[in-house]
Amino acid sequence: MKGKFHDTESIQKFENAQEAETKYNILKERFFEINKWGTYSKEKIAEFTLCDSSGNRIERAPIIGDYIKILLSAIKNPKLNDYQWVRIDMIDKANPNRIMMQCRPSKLPGNEFSGKTVHFHSAGSTSTFVISKENNYIKMAIYGRNEKPNQNTDIINSLKNVFIALGRRFGLSKIKWKQFTDGILNLE
Repeated sequence: MKGKFHDTESIQKFENAQEAETKYNILKERFFEINKWGTYSKEKIAEFTLCDSSGNRIERAPIIGDYIKILLSAIKNPKLNDYQWVRIDMIDKANPNRIMMQCRPSKLPGNEFSGKTVHFHSAGSTSTFVISKENNYIKMAIYGRNEKPNQNTDIINSLKNVFIALGRRFGLSKIKWKQFTDGILNLE
């Protein structure tokens, strides 16, 4: 593994397997409503927008090749370079008790063969989102791997990416991801 990593997990326990199954089915729906992800935590951590391969907002379950546009802070009139972009590289629904979706920092949608990665992490980084169910609990987890600052950009964005990476090193992103995993599990 190259770069930093993080494991963020939240678990919700239940009295019995039937209740866990019911809550897991609700969690699966929430998991695939990416456009609502920003509303699940008490603190607004980011705005998430599911986009097709051309970068247009879409209202459906994600598929491999879709993009997620992320706005990390509340900016009234965000510009294109205020967003972070990731591409969905893997969705695994083979196990009835676990769903995984892996994303990777990407270039702007529409032309995969030109431009630079538009994310504070390098293109080799991944984030794997996992929901799972056991007998009496459900779990939401995010596993970040190979997290290195994106230096393949202009000088201003390169410096910005280093500062974001430093904040991550001190645990700021772990706190945000924990707010997200706790929030998505809050099924009340």
